[in-house]
Amino acid sequence: MHNIVDKSPVQDLVDIKEAGVKKTRIIMRDHDTGEILGQFENKILVPGSQSTACKQFGIEPIVNFPTYNTELKLQNSKPPYPQTQPYNTPITCLWCAGRSGAGNSVNEVFVVSNTDRISPAMVGNAPDINGNEIYTDIIPFRYVSADLDLDDDLRRVYFGRKVLENQKIAYFFKAFDTDPQLHIRYLDGTEVTDEMYSIDSSQLVETYVEMRLSVTRKDFRDYFDEVLGWDNADISTISLLTAWYDDTIAENPDAEDDDKVYYRWYQDVIPFSKFNFGREQLVDLNRAIDFNYQVYY
Repeated sequence: MHNIVDKSPVQDLVDIKEAGVKKTRIIMRDHDTGEILGQFENKILVPGSQSTACKQFGIEPIVNFPTYNTELKLQNSKPPYPQTQPYNTPITCLWCAGRSGAGNSVNEVFVVSNTDRISPAMVGNAPDINGNEIYTDIIPFRYVSADLDLDDDLRRVYFGRKVLENQKIAYFFKAFDTDPQLHIRYLDGTEVTDEMYSIDSSQLVETYVEMRLSVTRKDFRDYFDEVLGWDNADISTISLLTAWYDDTIAENPDAEDDDKVYYRWYQDVIPFSKFNFGREQLVDLNRAIDFNYQVYY
């Protein structure tokens, strides 16, 4: 069992329910064996609560939180809202990972406050003498040389692209492995239909969205190898992210129209939720982890 340590200076006196979200359930598994590594809940963060409330009641946000685009100086980022109006509805569609969720002890896990996030800050606020950008928390999923950049298929999985001073390319965000699926079912697993009101049943109904996230054998390893070192090859927190996308920027603008390549460039990326867990060591190059997320309404 993990020893949960509350690092917040003030204890909450009131149990505040998350806007629109009743609870979450995260099942963490070894990708290869299917072994369950733990079942957890995550915390909906303040930007996520505002986003949910605004969508539910059709109102405008009253706080413009800092975006990862601005703070990480991501490529092809537009001025944040409200200077740029979204081209499409912002949704929860990406995730990122970091190392701030646990202490030095493997079992020392920090309690998440709804004002937390995975920090985008750089150590010393500048690259080191070799041009490496070392971050206090967030870790890029992929860290590649320009001549070994991700192919078209992978560019549709990894996002948050940044060309660094040392000419390496970092990708800070990743798409979900599966499309979010909505489930409405009785507690015995029977799916609810439009005949619900004519069915005589005392069973409660649960409504939740489910998706899967994964850490593959390729994720993070190049950054550990070339920047952080293998003594720091671990993760202990992940965060779901809300964003909208711009897919109007041609990668090869001088090409003929039929030959132009377009990728999605996510904008106004902000945290929706955060989940801390005991440090998962990724020194083993074969280690892969799945996260099955269920968000209940």
